[in-house]
Amino acid sequence: MGTRPLSPRATAWVGTLCALMGLVILFVALGIIPTDESNFHAPHWVVGAAGLAFFLAGLAILTGPPAGTPEASTPEASRTTWRSFVLGLGVVGALAGVFNWVAFGPGPRSFSGGISIPFVAISSPQSEWSGRIAFGLAAGLIDLFLVWVIVRGLRDLLGRDR
Repeated sequence: MGTRPLSPRATAWVGTLCALMGLVILFVALGIIPTDESNFHAPHWVVGAAGLAFFLAGLAILTGPPAGTPEASTPEASRTTWRSFVLGLGVVGALAGVFNWVAFGPGPRSFSGGISIPFVAISSPQSEWSGRIAFGLAAGLIDLFLVWVIVRGLRDLLGRDR
């Protein structure tokens, strides 16, 4: 079974929704939208980084070539542009910051986990170390991906294909 690309209208809705969600989160982190400080369980920069990732992802969706069009299916479309490099670097970098802070940042963390199958859901608190280890592994993978985004993007942009 093949996948169908989103229509241009649906793509615009998804991109706009992601960008607006990210802006709201950014505005909360910056204090532009006031909220109770007791709702923050992370530094403002971590919350802002999460919002930035959503905002930039929304911009990437909105400004990319529409799926299914000739511009999106040419070999040049898979090549990195400055726009895609900056947006991709921002999204992956922001996510890397969040995951690295959860795994390695100071202060206590609380995690929960569980299993959910039809008609049965079991959840329980998990130890801080098991959560930090899981986020540490994910952070390591995201960090490697960030390095790949930088190397591949700069190689494409500087015209040094090998």
